[in-house]
Amino acid sequence: MSTTNMDLKKTFDSICAVSGSVGAVMVREDGTIARASGDLRDEDEAYALSNLMKDAAELMSIVQPDSPALTRKHMDQANSLVATKDGANAVDFTAMRADEQAAYISSLHPGWSLADEDMQREINREIYKQQHQGHEGKHMIMFLIFVCVLAMLPTTVQYWRRRHFTSYRLVSIGSICLIPPYFALGNGYLRFVTIWMAYAIANTYILYLATRKPLYPRTPRRVYQWFALINKASYAVSVVGFVLFALCFFNVAPGMTDSESFVTVCLSIVFYGLYFGLISRDLVTLCADKMAATLGFSTSDGLPTKYLPHGVCCICGDGLGFGSKGSNTGSGLLGAEEASSKHSSDFVEPTHKLDCQHEFHSTCIHGWCVIGKKDMCPFCREKVDLTAFKQNPWDRQELFYVTALEYMRFIISWQPLLLLLLTGIFWVLGLD
Repeated sequence: MSTTNMDLKKTFDSICAVSGSVGAVMVREDGTIARASGDLRDEDEAYALSNLMKDAAELMSIVQPDSPALTRKHMDQANSLVATKDGANAVDFTAMRADEQAAYISSLHPGWSLADEDMQREINREIYKQQHQGHEGKHMIMFLIFVCVLAMLPTTVQYWRRRHFTSYRLVSIGSICLIPPYFALGNGYLRFVTIWMAYAIANTYILYLATRKPLYPRTPRRVYQWFALINKASYAVSVVGFVLFALCFFNVAPGMTDSESFVTVCLSIVFYGLYFGLISRDLVTLCADKMAATLGFSTSDGLPTKYLPHGVCCICGDGLGFGSKGSNTGSGLLGAEEASSKHSSDFVEPTHKLDCQHEFHSTCIHGWCVIGKKDMCPFCREKVDLTAFKQNPWDRQELFYVTALEYMRFIISWQPLLLLLLTGIFWVLGLD
């Protein structure tokens, strides 16, 4: 035998010797490979070694074709082990009794003490692995479909928002309002469901005020003040959650910040702040558009149904230079003058004039632009320079918070809808 063949024979013998020492496979005296008696301690290692033996046997059959008897025995035995691992001769795990399944899982993890939940999770994983064995091609198709749908999602959503904004907004708000409480109720998260119910009741009353005809003149102020309060509270809660999570990330207080319960509390606080902040931003846009249409000074198509007299705020319909305590049902300038004389002794509210020379109450235009996410004049639809509302550091942070909420919309709203769409596509194509 040549030197090369001798080296290959030594390598092959060493592989067989190692494979026999792991307890999963063994080499008999006649050179055949067999399973060792007892439980399989590391089936994955046995599988890998069987493949090595198969490759070595094939290589020896090439360089030494005149004496293939020993290598052929090893190839047959290795192929048998590989086929057993790949499922050709595998035992039906689903047909086992519960105690047999538990015994099999325990044999895979010797020395481990698995709780009932962990044991059930391992059993479910083994059942899942057996059900999906040999589906690599199908899984690749599912992955490619997922990548294509994910790549098309931003463009599709932008096109939908541009062409059919009403349906886009209704679907977006509906998914944000209903999907989280649905999953929370299904999983028994009663704390979140309770907070959501209290929040829904309070906002139902605000929506009721914003949809009345005629609109009470103080309603716009109340609506914007309410959502401004919710927005600031949500922002503060989010900041607290992120700070606590940072403490947990750097493990500032070992024994407390590295515990699972502390991490859960931090993530819950962040979620509450982002979720209720996001839903408040969407609800205030509905209220702003509805109140503007009710007053008649502004509509969604930009064509007002009323003439805006000088000295009247078209957001609340009240006269400028005093508080919003008059009536928005007055007839133009005459109504504003009567209201002004009636409340001459009231406090004088500051006003703000835009570049288009239209003037509004400072509170009203702040609520319209910052809280209501509008970047145009409520009367003439001219673009508004939002830098005028960034003088206050709090307002500047508020604008940054609004931008962050838009990025969170995908996680809370579009991600569940994307998964639902993918599930439907896989069901139609028969991809389990």
